[in-house]
Amino acid sequence: MLSFRLQILLACLLFFTGCPGETKPPPPPSAEEALKEMAGVYKYIEYSKLPLPRKPEDFSDYWDSMPTAFDRIKQGDFVVAWGIGRAAAGAAGQQILVYEKNAATAGGGVLLRDGTVKTVTPAEFSAATIAK
Repeated sequence: MLSFRLQILLACLLFFTGCPGETKPPPPPSAEEALKEMAGVYKYIEYSKLPLPRKPEDFSDYWDSMPTAFDRIKQGDFVVAWGIGRAAAGAAGQQILVYEKNAATAGGGVLLRDGTVKTVTPAEFSAATIAK
């Protein structure tokens, strides 16, 4: 009898706890994370005195350092100031180097030339200077 009761108890426990369902995939990395990837790449380019990116394909060599950002650039989700590099000081450092394409209308993430990544409102975006 005890084994029958034990079987009933185990069956109830399994029924009420349920079987583990499918685990949800993790959310995609945020735009902020992708922009931080790009900040690191731009820092490396500056340190190594390499040519500045002038088109999306120029980031191909850095794909492993910026997998999220690279896809967003290719898909047009990020707007890049091509041929512009980092600037650590003064007003140039506060210019926007990369931004989410909807930042002007909905706000979004930006990468400044000094390497700062932040989220701006549409008003802050329109008041900022885009690197040229």
